[in-house]
Amino acid sequence: MDGTQSTSRATGIVAIVTGVAAVVLLLNHPGEQATDFAGLLKDEAANLTINAIVHGGYLFVLPLQIVCYAVLTGRIGFNRALAIAGLVFFATGAAIQMADLLVDGFMLPTIATRYLAAPPDRVLYARALFVLCETAIQFLLPLGIGFQAVGIAMWGSVSIRRVPWAGSAGITIGLLALAATIGAMVTGMQHLMLVAIVLLAIWALVAGLLLLRRTI
Repeated sequence: MDGTQSTSRATGIVAIVTGVAAVVLLLNHPGEQATDFAGLLKDEAANLTINAIVHGGYLFVLPLQIVCYAVLTGRIGFNRALAIAGLVFFATGAAIQMADLLVDGFMLPTIATRYLAAPPDRVLYARALFVLCETAIQFLLPLGIGFQAVGIAMWGSVSIRRVPWAGSAGITIGLLALAATIGAMVTGMQHLMLVAIVLLAIWALVAGLLLLRRTI
């Protein structure tokens, strides 16, 4: 086995691990059960540590996936425009999603902790900050996932002739994730975003298996 093949196989294993890790992190994401703003502050403050672990873990997973997909793009061919476009779209989406992770996983819990015991007149500032952060999240997450989904569909399109099963999986996963993202934005059904995130994790498994092959 030459060095290139060895690197590709190692990268494939890493890609599979990131897919599994993404699902594990998603399953451990704290839920929101508060019915009023005071309860929301308590929940966010109480989940400060777990939020940091889950969102921080995802902040580590996404750069690793970009590296894995850069290797995948190289295997497909840097002379193929769709392959390069897939990498650019995915990396752009990952960067946008990382901004969402910082706001949702670190900024909101920190704001909640700071204002949890504040007098009522100061809580108004917390409410305003929460509205600002939640508005940012409303756009950042779907945009981030949407760009990644388009990138995945592009990788699927460019690899379908060489590896039909992987290409078909990429196109299907990308389009389904994009549809789920658009559906979540239009209908407000946020559980569709969870579906899209799981689909992206499944693509990491597919890409990992693709990288484990001798030829693409």
